Amino acid sequence: MPRLSHGLAIAAACIFIFLAAYRIELPGLYYDEVNFVNAALGAPDNTFIHMRLGTVPLLVMPYMGALKAWIYAPIFRLFGVSVLTIRLPVILIAAVTLLIFYLAVRRDLGAIWATIAVWIMAVDPANLFLSRLDLGPIVLMHLFQAAILALWFSYRDKPELWKPALILICFGLGFFDKFNFIWLVSAFVIGICLCYPDSLKNLWVSSPRFARWMAVILVLVALGAALYLVLPLLLHFHHPTIRATGLQVKWDELVSTFSGFTVADRMFGDAAGIIRFTSTWLIAVDGLLALACLFFPMSDAEARENRKNGFFCLLISFLIFLQIVITPQAGGPHHYSMVFPLPLLAFASFARSLYMQLASKNLKRLAALLLGSAAVFVFAVNVHNTTVYLSHFRTNSHYSPRWSPEIYSLSHYINEHGFEAKRVICVDWGLHNQLHALAPMELRRRMRDCWPIFKELDKKNEEKQTATLNHIFPVGKNLAVTFPASKETFPETRRNFFASLATHPELEYRLAKEFWFGGEKIYELYEVVRRPDHR
Repeated sequence: MPRLSHGLAIAAACIFIFLAAYRIELPGLYYDEVNFVNAALGAPDNTFIHMRLGTVPLLVMPYMGALKAWIYAPIFRLFGVSVLTIRLPVILIAAVTLLIFYLAVRRDLGAIWATIAVWIMAVDPANLFLSRLDLGPIVLMHLFQAAILALWFSYRDKPELWKPALILICFGLGFFDKFNFIWLVSAFVIGICLCYPDSLKNLWVSSPRFARWMAVILVLVALGAALYLVLPLLLHFHHPTIRATGLQVKWDELVSTFSGFTVADRMFGDAAGIIRFTSTWLIAVDGLLALACLFFPMSDAEARENRKNGFFCLLISFLIFLQIVITPQAGGPHHYSMVFPLPLLAFASFARSLYMQLASKNLKRLAALLLGSAAVFVFAVNVHNTTVYLSHFRTNSHYSPRWSPEIYSLSHYINEHGFEAKRVICVDWGLHNQLHALAPMELRRRMRDCWPIFKELDKKNEEKQTATLNHIFPVGKNLAVTFPASKETFPETRRNFFASLATHPELEYRLAKEFWFGGEKIYELYEVVRRPDHR
């Protein structure tokens, strides 16, 4: 049985890799997907470099560390930057994460239940396609989440001091990767305090006095550093595409993220065929099983342990979601993804606990039938939703402009003709990072992401507008890229771009090339020339 279950878990990871890597170039590279590339290439310019330690990039954004960039640095050095080298490594890391989740729950749930859980996760569209794009990013977040759970459950089974030490290291790495990992850290700490006070007491008693005080000092220092870094972001940082919403909206977003509906809608502009209700159904069943476990007498120690693990996973899920609700800046699918796969693990733990307590063989058979049917149902819906996704990659020619595969044609054209221009200007949000990542090193120095400037340009007086345009467009030929009308991310950028050209005769412009995909115009490339005599 152990060999068979291990083999099935590895097979699930292989299926995950196959599905996640299917037509890996689709959709087109996304703006946020490649914001780490410049740091991974050694940060030759300040594109997405918020903080350096000497010459080493430390923070990519105010809330995101350069850990992913450090991991990718040798990959890009050996194999260059391409859609394959960007996406395949995170797919492989996500597959390893699946195996860690399997090992985390196998000890308590047994081979059969752990294998079922890992197969459901392997075909889950929310896991597959968020990992494929590392949207957020979320892949390293899930890796550290799985490692923390595996280490904690292993510590419960066999207490050893090095396991809590590794958990603290995973806390630090996860927080450095992205500051919102603090949601998981706080939920985990509260969860073990409420669900496993005996383990905390034993950990404190069994540790040497010096280790206790060192741990206390480190925790206080880490807490102070986290508050120092996070509080300014909560008070002052506002993401331009995320707006504060209410509880009902965030609940709907959570459900849509778990079903894969949100990402399909954003990517293709069409989520038809996606079954959404299963995530709500799973959470509701978790609640019913939790009530049943709470009132069902548990005489078996292993059943009580599984019940405790189920409440632990459910409590962490609730606390993470609660923190997302009260965080104004939270609202993307990459935020809700932190809850995955905790509701599924809670379901498996509760189901296993109740099953073990049933004395009658007939009742056990009935329970196995019901619980097995529920697992098969969730698996079948995941397969259906994943199939809907993959069918888009075969037949769909319509993508959201920010996900369009035409980005590769645009990049190829600019790489060929960009050296003829002084600057390559991106007028709207969603273009610069991909073009910058796929360009030769020499051409990257000429690229500028000017959407924030054009978005606010109409609020400046004429003198400041002229000075701004003089800075953006140097003497000579420049290239400017934007989305066509009605496809803009921020309509103000395109409007202000053309208004500034119309009111400044020293800037001559013409439409140099249009880029179409699936019968739709996706990008427009303009040639903007500033004559020397108008300087």
